[in-house]
Amino acid sequence: MRNVQDFGAVGDGATMNTAAIQKAIDAGGMIYFPPGIYLSGTLYLKSNGGLHLAPGAVLRASPNPKDYNADNAFPQNSFSPKENVSGAHFIIAIEQRDIVITGGGMIDGNRKAFYREPRQDYPAKFQLGEWRPGQMVYFCECENVRVTDMELNHAPYWTLFLHGCERVTLSGIRIWNDYCTPNGDGIDIDCCRFVTVSSCIIHSGDDCITLRGNDKKLKRPLPCEHVTISNCILSTPCNAFRIGVGNGLIRNCILSNIVMENTRTGIQINSRYSPDSEGVTIENIMFCDILMDVKRPLAVCSDVRGVHDQEIKPIRNIVFRNLNGNACWSCFVESNRRGDIRDIVFSGMKLRYSGGEDVEEGSGLTYAEFGTKNAPAAFHLANAEEVTFRDVKIEWNTDSPNWKYAVMAFNTPEPQIHGCDFGKKNLFDGELQG
Repeated sequence: MRNVQDFGAVGDGATMNTAAIQKAIDAGGMIYFPPGIYLSGTLYLKSNGGLHLAPGAVLRASPNPKDYNADNAFPQNSFSPKENVSGAHFIIAIEQRDIVITGGGMIDGNRKAFYREPRQDYPAKFQLGEWRPGQMVYFCECENVRVTDMELNHAPYWTLFLHGCERVTLSGIRIWNDYCTPNGDGIDIDCCRFVTVSSCIIHSGDDCITLRGNDKKLKRPLPCEHVTISNCILSTPCNAFRIGVGNGLIRNCILSNIVMENTRTGIQINSRYSPDSEGVTIENIMFCDILMDVKRPLAVCSDVRGVHDQEIKPIRNIVFRNLNGNACWSCFVESNRRGDIRDIVFSGMKLRYSGGEDVEEGSGLTYAEFGTKNAPAAFHLANAEEVTFRDVKIEWNTDSPNWKYAVMAFNTPEPQIHGCDFGKKNLFDGELQG
């Protein structure tokens, strides 16, 4: 390995090291960072090499926008003015292969440099400054990527973004972003295949882990497929898992052995995220062996912000097995009449419900991520087909009269129910249409 200090880098937390570190990277191979704080602007990783940050080594992002790449630095890049997010990134790899980031040290996005104090009208979020970088660590159309045994902290936006990559291993990553960070995602996996994520601990201000299908900017569009996520601990005021966003295809993924704590929604699945989106096809996804301390266990919906009338791509063959935990908001499975949500299986689940506040009732009820919280039932189904409950147990740790039913179903063929214990609640409300 090459020692970054041999190229002039200084780990004093003040010296700007961009040129020295990039020179070391360009020399090839793995670059070793001894303990210290190395301040830098945008860095471009190259094939057949990477970064080895020793324990105690911190690679910290510059607070100066002039030290980052331009928004048009590469054709696949994107930015979001409505979120006050630029196309700048701290660490970038574009169309490279065989790259490793490891060593036990930390990559620090320096979030405090880009935010003000929490908003007075919304204390749960920081005030945005005039400018902030985009994804902190960004791999685009790369092959054979490994990020292992690292801390990725204080990102001002998404932390680790993989777009159009193949053969990716993420293991032993610890991500800590303040709950108040807007859009402070942990790991975003977009149009990637052959990906394993394991043994990660993520504390994020937005979605902990996402699977996305947004292929429009890629030179070589890929489905998001063959992804396994296992043995992780997730905590967020948003979604532990979000599946959806984009216009492509997400399929053949298993998410298992997960602990969710202090989290709003455990699993969020949506074909369409915004009104101008085509939506994604989502199929053959399994969620297994998950321990949940959440408000809402799950939502499977055609549209994230309420059900609308336009045609939506399908969500099908989704299995939830051995989910166990506490909740206080309803599970939703619903589409509009032009959508296609089918073959949804709930198996071996045990949910303990409390709460019962903010309940709405009626056949016109639709889920919206930032709107409706509760139906008067643990499960609310609408315009869904082939829904199965097998060995599902619901306990009601509340005397609230608002919890009236275990399952409400509207415009939905009668679900198959086998060996379930719904705790003396009625099974259905509304008209079942076969």
